[in-house]
Amino acid sequence: MNPLVGCTLTALLLAVHALVRIFCSRLQGEAEGKTMSQADETASGGQAGEGVDRAAQLMHRMDATQPTATFKKVMALTSAGVFVDAMDVYLAGGVKSTLAETGFATNEQTAAFLSAGFLGLFIGSLIAGLIGDKLGRRKAFQFNLLLFGFATILGALSPNMTFMIAMRFFVGLGLGSELVTSFSMINEFAPVARRGRWCAIGSTIANCGSPIGMFLCLFFITIWSPLGQESWRLVFAVIGVAAIIVCIARQAMPESPRWLIQHGRFDEAEGIISRIEREMEEAGVSPAEQVVFEKSAMDSDAHLARNLFLGIVVVIGTSLTQYTYTTFGPSILKNIGLATQTSLLSTTITMLAAPLGALIGALLIEKLGRRAEVSGAFIWVAVFAFAYAMALNAGSTALITVLGFLMTIGFYVLNASVISVYVGELFSTRYRFRGAGISQGAGKAVNVVMPFAVTWILANLQPNVIYFGIVAIALVAAVVTLAIGPETKSRRLG
Repeated sequence: MNPLVGCTLTALLLAVHALVRIFCSRLQGEAEGKTMSQADETASGGQAGEGVDRAAQLMHRMDATQPTATFKKVMALTSAGVFVDAMDVYLAGGVKSTLAETGFATNEQTAAFLSAGFLGLFIGSLIAGLIGDKLGRRKAFQFNLLLFGFATILGALSPNMTFMIAMRFFVGLGLGSELVTSFSMINEFAPVARRGRWCAIGSTIANCGSPIGMFLCLFFITIWSPLGQESWRLVFAVIGVAAIIVCIARQAMPESPRWLIQHGRFDEAEGIISRIEREMEEAGVSPAEQVVFEKSAMDSDAHLARNLFLGIVVVIGTSLTQYTYTTFGPSILKNIGLATQTSLLSTTITMLAAPLGALIGALLIEKLGRRAEVSGAFIWVAVFAFAYAMALNAGSTALITVLGFLMTIGFYVLNASVISVYVGELFSTRYRFRGAGISQGAGKAVNVVMPFAVTWILANLQPNVIYFGIVAIALVAAVVTLAIGPETKSRRLG
């Protein structure tokens, strides 16, 4: 790594760590003051002990739940939302070069188009975190996909690039909320002993959308183009309609019992837990054996600053490396001389690794543990990003495709472990949505400037410089995870 780059990354990490410590000290101070106030009020009514006992009883019952119809509904509806998100990730990268080639947009406008989406993702992540922790998980779920769906459809009807850039911001706003809420909901409903496995399975299902999104671009742009040079509009329309359908289907989503318990809404929580228990009884399923928890919510709250700093680093490492590759993959291949259809086909093949990588992550997450899987996946990405950078000079399409496939496996092992599992487990129920929201938001904030940086590199430097950057980012994230990352397997969410 270049010494200047290393010093810059170190300075940024130290600055982020300092800001995180200040933020967390204030957040915990507010929470402690609120908790003491609530405790005084409850105690004055003679109900403090009763409330604590009932909360513990309900949490014990929730920990003993097994997969039932209610849980499967949550899994299906949350995974469907992220499935649509995975399709959208490749929409932007797939149509970007086409917009420039057909004269609909300049290179600067396509960079702004990508950046607007990431800016929306950043703001949406923060908003979802606040809404999810303050007002409930269901409220954070209510309109995010509706906003995304309509904005995507309006994007398909864009009269000009300025309008499309504006719609892309609203698309990101909806999806930013979706990414925070979906896996946190699976995390809170999943049976404790296999929580990581279930979250990663959700990621596997969701990331089947990645190759499908890329295939839609390949199909409508190069194979069947009923609208000629403007057939990219059909890609937007299909994904937008899919989002609205999922939005309508998930209106019956139940609230998280863990959030209800944490906010003292015991009757509502008991109603949902009792329903799950009845479903277990009707199916002849016994309650899960109680897990011996190695860590508690109190432990995570005591290390809130460390965990938030770690969450920010691993999410930035995951999203910046993945989005750089997926967003600019086709453009970079065209930059080295490949035809449009060849570049889209190569990228589509590499995207088949998305569900495979997520599946590998799902199978290994409980065996390896979170810390080992996350750090190992970052090292994997660094190794194959370096090989990919060298292969670009060789110009072999087959070699580039194979190495891209292997690199993508690493991206989606990270997606399944970091985004789906690890970040949510770093925080207690009190802070989960805000912690995940800030972590996700940081990843998206960095990605706001990424399109302009990559566009500049492609215009002034060699394309493989981009992949050397991925190597550096992945290695830093791996080192930070190994240095301070806690093992969250079998930790009570509380």
